[in-house]
Amino acid sequence: MGFLSPITALIAAGITIPLLVALYFLKLRRRQMMISSTLLWKKAIQDLQVNSPFQRLRKSLLLLLQLLILGALLFAMARPTLETIASPGQRVVIVIDHSGSMNATDVSPTRLDEAKKAALELIDNLDIGSGAGASGGASGGGGKGGAMVVSIAQSARVRQSFTNDPALLRDAVRGIDPTDQLSRLGPALNLIEPFADNSSADESDALVVYIISDGRVLGGGQPMSLAGAELRYIPIGGGPGGMAGAADPDNLGIVSFSARRDFDKPEIVQVFARVVNFSTHTVKANLTLTLDGRVTRVQPISLKAAPPRTDSDTPPTNAGHETSVQFDFVLPGSALVELSHDYGDQLTSDDAVRLTLAPARRLRVLLVTRGNAFLIKGIQSAGVRQLAFMAPEKFEKQDPLSLKRGGWDAAGASGLAGEGFDVIIFDGYSPKSTPKVDSLYFASAPPIDDIQRVTSREDEPASQRVLTWERDHPLLRYVVLDDVILSEPGRLVVSPQATVLATGQSGPIMAEIVQDGVRHVVASFDVLQSNWPIKISFPVFLGNTVQTLGLGGLADDAGIAYRTGEIASIPADTGGTLTYTGPTTLNVRRTQGAAILPPFTRVGLYTTDAAVDPPFDRLGVNLLSPDESDIRTADILNVSTVAGSTTAKTSAIRREVWRWFIWGALAVMLIEWLVYTRRMHL
Repeated sequence: MGFLSPITALIAAGITIPLLVALYFLKLRRRQMMISSTLLWKKAIQDLQVNSPFQRLRKSLLLLLQLLILGALLFAMARPTLETIASPGQRVVIVIDHSGSMNATDVSPTRLDEAKKAALELIDNLDIGSGAGASGGASGGGGKGGAMVVSIAQSARVRQSFTNDPALLRDAVRGIDPTDQLSRLGPALNLIEPFADNSSADESDALVVYIISDGRVLGGGQPMSLAGAELRYIPIGGGPGGMAGAADPDNLGIVSFSARRDFDKPEIVQVFARVVNFSTHTVKANLTLTLDGRVTRVQPISLKAAPPRTDSDTPPTNAGHETSVQFDFVLPGSALVELSHDYGDQLTSDDAVRLTLAPARRLRVLLVTRGNAFLIKGIQSAGVRQLAFMAPEKFEKQDPLSLKRGGWDAAGASGLAGEGFDVIIFDGYSPKSTPKVDSLYFASAPPIDDIQRVTSREDEPASQRVLTWERDHPLLRYVVLDDVILSEPGRLVVSPQATVLATGQSGPIMAEIVQDGVRHVVASFDVLQSNWPIKISFPVFLGNTVQTLGLGGLADDAGIAYRTGEIASIPADTGGTLTYTGPTTLNVRRTQGAAILPPFTRVGLYTTDAAVDPPFDRLGVNLLSPDESDIRTADILNVSTVAGSTTAKTSAIRREVWRWFIWGALAVMLIEWLVYTRRMHL
């Protein structure tokens, strides 16, 4: 326990306590008088007092009660607290977690509300000066003190810069809204770090950072650190490190959800999901699968209790018993697929997931070539069943609009049968006009300024290897190029708008660029002048490219679904405003054939009345995070503050408790009055 005004209370105690005790040392001095009897004076004579020092101090219940009253008042005057926040002049940063797990209801009404309450108590008890409205400035330096409010979810945001005005700090805290995003502490530490670097050697100017969270935070795979500051972690919620009085965490979460169509029979759909029990007891529930609101499947599940966490467990930890489920059905068209469970737990954002199933569609690919058996075989090996061939001379006579396949309708049809193509592959031929279809180029390039092909120079090696390539890019996933030898590959001259995918000894040899909503993937080399066609990575690359370009991002899944915090790119005509309504309203401008939606903050279904092709007319947004679904409060935060220190100090909230002593003094005063009146009764 600490005290905010101990000196004042000590001075008052030194004055009042001796005066009170002195009253009981006073000796009675009486004027002698002759009376007939003292029988009626025995009780009254004890309370007659005339100041005349001194007598021996006798046992007195009234003295004890009055000392208790005075002591309680003196303790209240000292302003006792349960935890010391910061010394006067220190700077304080209040970090509030408002991610998905902070919507758990094990603390009433939610963890976020409790976190905001804790932050307001911190502000009420901060000694940040008497100059309301005075700002410490952006740097907060100079020993002026003050406080700053930061919120964290998928990203960090300064809600209020350093200030000495408690009203501004309270408004900033109250303005933090709930989200269903992941919680990442790293961006917040990077944001705070410049203020910690400005800390002087004087401890009175030190930076104290309070992290109010349930500890379900991620560091982005990197060690989290904040040198030059004192970190204090205030845990919110139930669990091993949770707050007193909070219920044990109870949550059943759907943490994975996807759909697949059979490549040869795309009307056959398989839906996969993974459900994890993070509760401390066995859970039984029913999983319900619906298509456009119609119940299709109901499957009961039973999961054992999650194993107890050990003291060494630190987030992220996804320990919990789980089960995987699969649903098979036939659906050639588009539909909204939803999966939910009926178990009433303490976190609702992971109780249901949804995705928009894309219509069944077989890719149509056009190959513009003068003859390339290796390339034809590679495309067919990638699973393409509808492959058309066209000579360059015939291609130039085609209407550009007829080459583009029509949009998808609800049945998966695209205009007349056989009309248009999903992908065009140019083999050693550069078209005279830029096609309106996503395209792949070998030893050629589209007629645009942002990417151009240059032939090999005489002084360059005739045979070259691939030096580097983007292994994580969707086009090069599972593609190995270190054993590929290229003969006179040339190189690419690209603008900053292009993405370099692979680099050879002479420069970029593979790149991607998007222009007017159309994707162009360019390889500077001729596949016939390389050993790539005989490598297993060649059909893998063609499969990745054809599906990624032709399915508009549906190469891995048969449906469109997003996670909170993600950004959606919607194929749309140029111009106008695109509006999606759902848990929140999203308004964006359509430019260059696409609309880029801001990061999603809440889970749910977002729909639009605009003319958008399925499946982008209905967007399902889900949590799908084991880290957020595991709502057990973490004991510690792995944040390094100085060399050799790897954890943030766990701290309680400082609460002033002087009101308790005032009420205690009033209660004792009532008892003292009752005792006194009883003694005075003759």
